[in-house]
Amino acid sequence: MMFVSVILCLSLFSNIIYATVPFILNPDCDLLECEQPDYPALYYANHIVDDNKIHIIYSTLDELTISIFQTGKNYMPIFNYTALFSRNYPGAIQFVDTKPTNSFSLVLRRLIKFDDINDEGNMAKGENITSYFLHNITTNNVTISNSTNQPTFQLPLPMLNGSLNIDVMYPGEAIRETKSPKLRTTSKSYFLNIALQANNFTSAKTRFAFELYLILPGVQGSQKYTSRYIDDHFTPGIFNVYQIKTLDSLYSSSMLWKPVVYQSEDRSVEQSTLMQIYDIKNNVTLDPNIDQGTFYSLLSHPFVSAFNLSIGQAKDGFFAKTNYTFIQFTAGLDYLEPDSTKVFVTVALIASLALPALVAIVALIFILRRRFSRQTQSSYNAIDD
Repeated sequence: MMFVSVILCLSLFSNIIYATVPFILNPDCDLLECEQPDYPALYYANHIVDDNKIHIIYSTLDELTISIFQTGKNYMPIFNYTALFSRNYPGAIQFVDTKPTNSFSLVLRRLIKFDDINDEGNMAKGENITSYFLHNITTNNVTISNSTNQPTFQLPLPMLNGSLNIDVMYPGEAIRETKSPKLRTTSKSYFLNIALQANNFTSAKTRFAFELYLILPGVQGSQKYTSRYIDDHFTPGIFNVYQIKTLDSLYSSSMLWKPVVYQSEDRSVEQSTLMQIYDIKNNVTLDPNIDQGTFYSLLSHPFVSAFNLSIGQAKDGFFAKTNYTFIQFTAGLDYLEPDSTKVFVTVALIASLALPALVAIVALIFILRRRFSRQTQSSYNAIDD
C-alpha cells in the first residue's frame, strides 16, 4: 500500500507550463473578405524541426479542418485567397519548387445526436438520429488566446441551446498537457480539445457522438489499434489507449487518446465516463455537396479514413447527470506512442505485488517447518540401557 500511496502522491504534482507557436490570421491577405468579421478564415503557423519546417493550418473555409504538413525548412506556402474564398480549393495553397513530403488533415465533420433508448451507450442502436454538420464557422466565432496565441473555435448550437468549443494547441515540442488526461505531444503533433455544452435535448436518454474524417496522402489508409498498459506516474492505473495510424510508413501520421470523457471543466476523475469508439472505414467517398475545404489544396486526390465515437457508456446516465462534456486527442505527423511506464512505477508495482506473496511464502515455510518438527519429536523413541 505504501508504494501505491507514493504513486498517487506523485500524480498530484503540478506539471510545467508550456509556450505555444503563435498563429497568424489570413497571412499576407489584402482582400476585403480577410478584414470582415463575418467570413470564414485561415490561421497559419510554422515551426522548424531539425531540417524540416512543420506547417499547420486551422481553416474554417467550409468544413473545419486542421492540417499539419512538412517541407524543407526554407519553404513557405503561398495562399491564393481569391481561389480559397471562391471555393476553388485545388492548387490554392502552393510552394515554389517543392511539395509537402507528408501531410495529415483532420476534419471534424459532424456532431450527431441520438436517443439511447436502452441505455447501452451504442450509437448503432440509437433512435431519432440527428446530424449537425460543422462548417462555415466565421471569425465572429473565433477567439485568440492572449496566453497561447492560438485560436479557439466556438460554434453556437441554437437547436440545442448550447455551444461546441474546439481548442487546438500546437506547442511545437514534446510537452505533456497540464490537466487530465495528461496526454503528450511531439514537435510534429498538437492537442485537440473538444467541449460540448448542451442545455436543450429531447430526452433524458439523449447522447452525442462525433464523426471525424482523416485526409491522407497515399492509398493505404489507416487502422485502429488499442492496447492496455500500466500508465506512468502522471495518471496511475491500467488504461485502454486508442490509436489510429496510417498503414503507409512513408506517410506516417496518427491520433492517440484515452477514451475518457470528463463531465466538468476541472476534468476530475470523479466526474468522468468513457466513450465508445467504432470501426474505422477506409477509402470513404467524399460528398461534394458537404465535404469541401482546404484539404483539397494540399491533396488533389485525398484518401479518406472515417470513424465515429459516441460519448458515454452503458448505464452511466451521462446526460441525465450533466450537460457538459470534454474530450482530448493528440494528432499529427509520425507515429505517436503511449507514455512508457517509468522504472520507478514498474519497481513499485512489482514490489507492492511481490511483498504480500513473499510474506505468504515465508509464513508457509514457517508453518511447515513447525509441523515437521513436531512430527519428528513424536516419532522419536528413547533407548533404554
